[in-house]
Amino acid sequence: MKRSIIAKIIGAIIIVLVAIIIIQKWTHNEFSGRTTIRFWNGFTGPDGRTMIQLVKRFNADNPDYHVLMQRMDWSTYYNKLFIAGMGDRAPHVFIIHTDALERFVGADFVRPLDDLTSSVNGVDVNDIDTNVWEATERDGKHYGLPLDIHLLGMFYNRDLFIEAGIVDDQGNPVPPTNQEEFLEAAKKLTKDIDGDGRNDQWGYVFTNFIQNVYTVMNQYGGTFFANDYTESTINNQANIDALQFCVDLINKYKVAPTPEDIDSWIGFLQGKVGMVFAGIFMLSDLSRQQNLDFGAAPIPLLGTQDAVWAGSHNLCLRSNLSDDELEGSWRFIKFLSENSLDWAEGGQVPIRKSLRNTDRFRNMTAQSEFGKQIPYAIYMPPVGFGTEFAREYNFAIERALRGRTTPKDALDMADKNIEKVIKHYLENYKKYR
Repeated sequence: MKRSIIAKIIGAIIIVLVAIIIIQKWTHNEFSGRTTIRFWNGFTGPDGRTMIQLVKRFNADNPDYHVLMQRMDWSTYYNKLFIAGMGDRAPHVFIIHTDALERFVGADFVRPLDDLTSSVNGVDVNDIDTNVWEATERDGKHYGLPLDIHLLGMFYNRDLFIEAGIVDDQGNPVPPTNQEEFLEAAKKLTKDIDGDGRNDQWGYVFTNFIQNVYTVMNQYGGTFFANDYTESTINNQANIDALQFCVDLINKYKVAPTPEDIDSWIGFLQGKVGMVFAGIFMLSDLSRQQNLDFGAAPIPLLGTQDAVWAGSHNLCLRSNLSDDELEGSWRFIKFLSENSLDWAEGGQVPIRKSLRNTDRFRNMTAQSEFGKQIPYAIYMPPVGFGTEFAREYNFAIERALRGRTTPKDALDMADKNIEKVIKHYLENYKKYR
């Protein structure tokens, strides 16, 4: 009896050991004959399902490589990626937003791509808009291949436009293109429907404070840093004037509610708002909304020069890849870039000019309208303390829009706090860019 029990135990141990060996061998592709490429991103929404299909296509077309994709929430993604990089456990390919690139390049986690883009199996960088490609450059090297550009643009309610008479001779809605037209449309769209003395319908609402106001400030010619990003200029007069215009939409023109009076995006989805400035990535949310006839257009020129907030998902490589891993990873990145029209279907704009110059893209109404703004798209400042900068910037905007202080005082306070952040950064990291 004891021998029987012992034999069973030994047999179970052997089975477990064999299973472990099999798993280890499979992990190292000794059975599959494939090299595994690990790919991390934050595409947890509908865009993730689109990316899964692209990964499946790549795996089917490339039997010598197998991409394993891992998705996680953006709220935790960068910390996990940074920690993985510190422990030499970073994925082979990963997504980094343009405004987060500085942090990872500074930590030497990211491999420059210039030798790959210019190789026989490279990518024609002339097919990428100059401002988009240059946004990935640090010290003369490019550290990511942009997969897309997600621009801010204007979504508008077509039914409300028609009802307000903002139409052409054929009765089609006409979105505003400049400040005068924008204010006129916003006034016509703002209404007290039930007669209780409070507006039930608004011409415009602020959605993402930073993206909305950053666009207006750049249109006014505002600046944010000087001397290679070692000095804050956020409280310059152009920025003060731009923020004052935004405050005036609430207090002077009375065409926008204060931030606490309405959930801006829900209000637009419910048909209570005429115009919003929002990212193209909100398209999938809009498309699911029933009984909402919306249009898309470039953001009106509210200042003196064309400008619009933009971001990009950049395809990046770990710095210490083996030759085989590098070959497969670059093949995968190039595949995604060449097939980014499929990615665009989910609510993005491809960065390849050749792909945008196709009937397929032109038939993506919202994407093609937003895409017209690419030549003057502006990314957030490329600083290693982007999170701290965004916090102070957002706080200043919110205080001004809520009427807690004047635009000047709000930006003066932000300037002082950002100067402290810069000083801390320089003292602790000893280098800048």
